[in-house]
Formats: sequence, structure tokens, C-alpha cells
Amino acid sequence: MMHISATELNKRSGAYLAAAAREPIIVEKTGHPSVVMVSYDRYEELENAYWGELAIEADKEKSLGATKTMKFLKGND
Repeated sequence: MMHISATELNKRSGAYLAAAAREPIIVEKTGHPSVVMVSYDRYEELENAYWGELAIEADKEKSLGATKTMKFLKGND
């Protein structure tokens, strides 16, 4: 993973945009990580994974589970 300064990004933005299509680039300000540049395809993958995990967790929290659901549906809760 490449690390560059914000100043370097300003000087050669086109080259770093092209590089970010291949690998993530960490941009640092005052020596500390500030942002990460990734390709749009990778961003979409990360977004889908994030929202997918949230949906799974939400489903787990409100799910009764198979046994309790069957009892509920049969009126044996």
C-alpha cells in the first residue's frame, strides 16, 4: 500500500489517481493518515460488504430463530 503526502498528491494527482485504480493509497497530512484513495470498484465492494454485514446483524437481532418461529406460528409460544 502506497503512502504519500497531501503535497505530493497535489503535485502529481493524475499519476496517483491512476495508481489508486490498482492499489489503495494513503494520503497523509502533517505526517498522519488523513484519507485513503481506492478505485470506485473497490469502494463499491467495501460498501456492499459493509451494508451486507449490517443487514445480517439486524436480522440476527430481531430473529426469533427457527424453533421459536415455528412455535409462534403454531400458537405454542
